[in-house]
Amino acid sequence: MLEKVSKSLAVNIIKLYPSYPNENDLRISEIFRHDNYTRVSIEQQNQIKLNSAMFRYNQEKQKSFFDIFFPYMQFNEFYDKKILDLGCFTGGKLVFWMQRYGFREGRGIDISPVFADAGNIFAKKMGVKNVIFDTGFGENLPYASNSFDFIVSYDVFEHVQNLEQVMQECCRVLKPGGKILFAFPPYFALGEEHFTLITKMIGLQWFFSGKTLTKAYNEIIAERGKEADWYAPGKTQEWEKLPALNGTTVADFRHIIAKNKRWKILYCNKNTFAHRTGLNSRLLRFMRILIKIPASLPIFEEFFLSRICCSFEKIDVNSVGS
Repeated sequence: MLEKVSKSLAVNIIKLYPSYPNENDLRISEIFRHDNYTRVSIEQQNQIKLNSAMFRYNQEKQKSFFDIFFPYMQFNEFYDKKILDLGCFTGGKLVFWMQRYGFREGRGIDISPVFADAGNIFAKKMGVKNVIFDTGFGENLPYASNSFDFIVSYDVFEHVQNLEQVMQECCRVLKPGGKILFAFPPYFALGEEHFTLITKMIGLQWFFSGKTLTKAYNEIIAERGKEADWYAPGKTQEWEKLPALNGTTVADFRHIIAKNKRWKILYCNKNTFAHRTGLNSRLLRFMRILIKIPASLPIFEEFFLSRICCSFEKIDVNSVGS
């Protein structure tokens, strides 16, 4: 009975501030499941892929991932190096990085062949020849050990099935001395709209269990009927705390990293409050200032930290033993 009441309350709260995705919104992957994509010609599908990739390309051109999260880096480090974009979506980011930073070779990987196809089409259109996009999962990367100088991942680690295994795979495919740079939101991050497809409410995970919120989410999707089929989540897997989210907290991540002795922490900015949270307003700018202190404190960081933002270096065991 208590669970039923809790779910009903969650549904009513979500409905106070509803949202409805736009089938032409190039920010979201669900557009590739809409009739506008699935029921048109190959030429039209390719144009949608190109539009998605170009949108991400232009986002990066306006303000790059590195400018936001790693402004201290000397970009000459990237010249003539090999990079892996883990969770590349339709490839726009990586193509821009190849052009701007002078990487010698780039690979991008994501879970859908649609994304890989989009990236390869876009790279060809932009005249970038030394980049390839693949399909696969972070838990089992299809690359040889010691292959990459850099791995970059943006807002991906919260979606993987087994983050510990993904980090082990990243360590495997990096060269000794290679670096991984990533940013992703912890589960309880206040500014994250985990239910952006159905509501603009934030902080729901503070008050309701993942099980309750998942039931509420599915109920609302069901109420919306066939019009919501293109953005409805699939069957929730055992590893999912919420649809497509693994529920990684700051404490969880610390535990995962502590177990891998081959990472050297170069940088970890725990106070990052990213500007792409979907709440671009005066209130948000005020919130950034207000939460800066609690975001840096144990326990409170779980709720007020917007991104776990770090760079690690793979330790060369041969040099350590010498």
